[in-house]
Amino acid sequence: MSYGQGGPGGWVPGGSSTPDWNALAADAERRRGRRRTTVILASALATVLVGAVVAFLIVSQSGDDGEPTASGGSSDLPDPSDSGSGEPSFEPTTLPPLPQPREFISDPEKDIAPFSVDEFYADDTMEIEGRSYARAATQGTADCAEAVSTELAGVLADNGCAALLRATYTGDGVAVTVGVAQFGTEDAAIAAREAATGNLLALTGGDAPTFCQQGGCRTTTNQVGRYTYFTIAGNADGSPDSGDGTAAQLAARDGNDHAFARIIQRGEAQASASASALVEERESQQE
Repeated sequence: MSYGQGGPGGWVPGGSSTPDWNALAADAERRRGRRRTTVILASALATVLVGAVVAFLIVSQSGDDGEPTASGGSSDLPDPSDSGSGEPSFEPTTLPPLPQPREFISDPEKDIAPFSVDEFYADDTMEIEGRSYARAATQGTADCAEAVSTELAGVLADNGCAALLRATYTGDGVAVTVGVAQFGTEDAAIAAREAATGNLLALTGGDAPTFCQQGGCRTTTNQVGRYTYFTIAGNADGSPDSGDGTAAQLAARDGNDHAFARIIQRGEAQASASASALVEERESQQE
């Protein structure tokens, strides 16, 4: 009988009759360690195999349920690009270009707002760059000749003046009359401006002083759209004005700017009304 075969320091013939218990214990421990390692490796391999089988089953079941798979299987969910997906669709809608104010003050077919002193000279004051003038008198006429000098009357008649509105404003010791003539077309208004000679007559009476009766007055002539406009300004006490940079000269220019602003405002009001009508019409068509 032998002990410790294969182990270092084991019993051999001729040696001690007592076994080396330490060597035997170490040898047994090594064998137990090898068995534990084998069991751990086997368990790990089994876990990997089970995981692979479960994953395969899940993928197979997903493919059967209609979810996307590696083979290109389709899902039961609706395709967003499908027109029958149920999502709302809208037809493209566009509004025509919004009308511009210049169109209305140039085209008699669009420029249909009332042309009267109450509408055109509605404000009680004329405010220009901090300078204020009070409205003192207004007058409108379809006979343009009665509101201008003889020379200018012929020009207005030749180009078909339809109406002329005047308003006199006073302030800072001066008075200015603003006159706006309406023509059938823009070309006619341009022609009247280019041929203009003579002047607008000062509108006096009522709260307006008597001015520009002795000469020495400042005048302007201009045009926009189918309107030609004029001013005449002088000292409120009737004395002739002379020199450069005077209050009367400034009043004539302020009256010119006021007339232009009122004509443009007329176009803007009509353009805005037209745009609102277009929007309402489009909304009613979509209901």
